Amino acid sequence: MNMPEVDAYGTVQPHTIIRQHLDYRHWYDRSKLSLKEIMNVQYVSCMNPTSGSFTINPRLQRHFSVFGLSFPGADALSSIYSTILTQHLKLGNFPASLQKSIPQLINLALTFHQKIATTFLPTAIKFHYIFNLRDFANIFQGILFSSVECIKSTQDLVKLYLHEANRVYRDKLVEEKDLDLFDKIQIDVVKKIFDDIEEIMEQTQSLNMYCHFANGIGEPKYMPVPSWELLAQTLVDALESHNEVNTVMDLVLFEDAMQHVCRINRILEAPRGNALLVGVGGSGKQSLTRLAAFISSMDVFQITLRKGYQIADFKMDLASLCLKAGVKNLSTVFLMTDAQVANEKFLVLINDLLASGEVPDLYSDDEVENIINNMKNEVKSQGLVDNRENCWKFFIERVRRQLKVTLCFSPVGNKLRVRSRKFPAIVNCTTIDWFHKWPQQALESVSLRFLQNTESIELTVKQSISKFMAFVHTSVNQTSQSYLNNEQRYNYTTSKSFLEFIRLYQSLLRRNGKELKSKMERLENGLLKLRSTSAQVDDLKAKLATQEVELKQKNEDADKLIQEVGIETDKVSREKALADKEEQKVALIMLEVEQKQKDCEEDLAKAEPALIAAQAALNTLNKVASSPFS
Repeated sequence: MNMPEVDAYGTVQPHTIIRQHLDYRHWYDRSKLSLKEIMNVQYVSCMNPTSGSFTINPRLQRHFSVFGLSFPGADALSSIYSTILTQHLKLGNFPASLQKSIPQLINLALTFHQKIATTFLPTAIKFHYIFNLRDFANIFQGILFSSVECIKSTQDLVKLYLHEANRVYRDKLVEEKDLDLFDKIQIDVVKKIFDDIEEIMEQTQSLNMYCHFANGIGEPKYMPVPSWELLAQTLVDALESHNEVNTVMDLVLFEDAMQHVCRINRILEAPRGNALLVGVGGSGKQSLTRLAAFISSMDVFQITLRKGYQIADFKMDLASLCLKAGVKNLSTVFLMTDAQVANEKFLVLINDLLASGEVPDLYSDDEVENIINNMKNEVKSQGLVDNRENCWKFFIERVRRQLKVTLCFSPVGNKLRVRSRKFPAIVNCTTIDWFHKWPQQALESVSLRFLQNTESIELTVKQSISKFMAFVHTSVNQTSQSYLNNEQRYNYTTSKSFLEFIRLYQSLLRRNGKELKSKMERLENGLLKLRSTSAQVDDLKAKLATQEVELKQKNEDADKLIQEVGIETDKVSREKALADKEEQKVALIMLEVEQKQKDCEEDLAKAEPALIAAQAALNTLNKVASSPFS
């Protein structure tokens, strides 16, 4: 009754609808404009006294008889859980000596729960610091996972309880100081109730982790982890197997990541185990969930957002998931991040699924009938009557058992707090695993893992670079905290920021490496050219020396030849001078000859007419002499 929000007018609309039926036994059908009378219905309602709205209209409350249900007292809880634990030890053939330790363990659990509930109180940021009977029961649910191989002595039982208390209480805590205070309270309470427990407490400080795959992947068996090295090897093998059949995940399994895998796997193996993983982006929530689900042989489903993806599409995905889990009996993890909450109405369906395992109006009447028909044979095999009610109940119970909801939300801002108030099952019906900032060892491991794949860095330098990267990140975190204290403004440096920092370093390293390589190649080519040119110069020098000797000889020969030519030239010059004189004489003679020729031609020209006349006369005489009449 305290779940609905109070509207701006101070009224609660769902309460008004209920009151209308209680007063008049009917509602109006607004589409058909007719009355719908609802008969033979009784109401049983409840409220949480510590959260939600406390506005109840007196006109509604007058219809109810009110009963206050207080938290069970210490004696009642001791009796309940002593009986449960005793029965478990008897049926599991545990050593009889363990039963003597049950009263002490119950006393420890009650004292510790009371101390935690009064120390860690809810605030605006730590809104989920609510420790109630549900948490107390979850501790013993974890203890019931144990077998005789797991617990052989009282010390083992105490170690298992401490582990379960850490999973239920400690994994919710937000701040480092809260974790330290929790550890201090735990040590003080355990020492007060159990004697000779110092050695056990020292062991739990270094390693106290239980999981269903401590002895290897296969049949789940809840056992303590022998060492971090063996756990790391098991998880590496599981990761390699996962990458062979699924999308490859490049995970760095440092100690903190391995703890989260064990925690998530423990939640998934628990009955009705649903998880709320809270951490900033890039902290590995989705990847570690996929690995934990693979270890438990569970399929992982995520919705695929697309344009126009609305509540109807989300219902279809949920319906197919419930059919897969309820009808086909396949273990499935429904993984959902806050980025995939495209519409806040999605969380209404998630809230219903977490709270009851059933989403109203998820299936049509025909689909419901089909589901019931599929369930009948299995209901009969359980020795139950295969009526409609039993078949549907069997289907819902199987859905709750086989469908594991894992929500991956970010704590940044107030969105998670608002959602938890509107949809309380997100916190109440899930096991919270809070992802804290990566410790120094994790930062160094992650950076070193990425640097291992960078070939351009020497092995001796990689360790130093990884430590420096971790130092830079922690320094920025410290500066951001100072900035928050001084300026009241946030600067978020998340795990994703650290990964982007590493990628930026690798990108700059590759780019500068290429530039340096190009310059080195250019320099080497220049040196090769210089060496080649130097060799050519030496060859030319040798050739030049040889040619200089030849040139000197030829110069000497040329000098001799020049001298000879000079002598011959003088001789030719003299002969030429004589020839010139002879030429002059010849020229004079030619002039005289030309003059005589000229004179002769003139005389001939003068005599030619007379010659022609004489010739003509002669011709005349010849013709007369040859005539027959002469």
